[in-house]
Amino acid sequence: MKLNLFGKALFMAMLAFVVSTFVYFSFANIYSSKILNFQEFEQQFSSGIYQYRKLSGWLLLGVYEVFQSLNLDPEIFKLKFLDPKSEPLFYLSFYLLNTFFLMLSAVMLTLISESKSFEATETEKTLINGLIIFTISLSQFVIVPYDVSSYFFLILFFYILLKFLNQQNAQNLVSLCLILALSTLNRETAALSVSIAATLLYAKNGLRQDTKVPVLILAGVFVAGYFGLRMFGEDFTTNDGNLLIQNFTQQKNLLGLVFWITFLVFSLLIAKNKGCARRILMFHVLSAPYIFMCFYSGILYEIRLYVPLFITSVLIGRTKLSQISLNKTIFG
Repeated sequence: MKLNLFGKALFMAMLAFVVSTFVYFSFANIYSSKILNFQEFEQQFSSGIYQYRKLSGWLLLGVYEVFQSLNLDPEIFKLKFLDPKSEPLFYLSFYLLNTFFLMLSAVMLTLISESKSFEATETEKTLINGLIIFTISLSQFVIVPYDVSSYFFLILFFYILLKFLNQQNAQNLVSLCLILALSTLNRETAALSVSIAATLLYAKNGLRQDTKVPVLILAGVFVAGYFGLRMFGEDFTTNDGNLLIQNFTQQKNLLGLVFWITFLVFSLLIAKNKGCARRILMFHVLSAPYIFMCFYSGILYEIRLYVPLFITSVLIGRTKLSQISLNKTIFG
């Protein structure tokens, strides 16, 4: 069955909606049950590293306020919670926000997979996009307001980056900088956008000016946003403590490590060729600061930490740079 671009994007958006809805309404959440009320959320997410993830917090609270103003009766959803303090409307706010960004991500994945630089059959495109949607949904046993939105910004950045690789002009570079700035305001995962750009620009151009200059500009945007948020905050927090030993000793975190390894191998196995597989590994090397901080201060059992690396690896594994024209750039 063949669909046009609109039909494909609509199907992927519906797939994202259906999968996310089943995840949020068909399973009782154990892991994140303590923050499913406004008071506990405010206490946790207004301090430490969480306080700098501004954008997603504003969006979540905005949705929550709208729900409150509508005087909705949450009983119609027949929600069951393990923690009696959980607020149905707050849980619904998480659901709506994360499902909305998952649907947007699905649409952007369709646009990427339909671009000339994405090498896959029609069946492979559908399965790859579906794989990413299901993987994101699987990670939603950890409910936070910023993960799914951060994936959207990462995927959007990738889409514009493909345009920039085709035509390295000021307009596309400014677009990348604006997306990166918003992404940094949302979560530190934005750093991976710089790694993506460095990987693909180097693969296309080598260490020329039209690789180094854009990467330095993008890195500057991220650093300015990252440190700017902390300079104007109440303190200068970069992590919430050392969890390195726990990540290599606790059974649940070892299971998370197995997830990392398995899904890395997964992305390599479905890469189009050896060149694409090498770019995936290069991307991981360039993402070393993010990976180190995940091991140092993250909880590896929270597989959401690897999801942005997996999404990007799958996309890199299907990007055919030879299909990108070598137009004259603004850098040389």
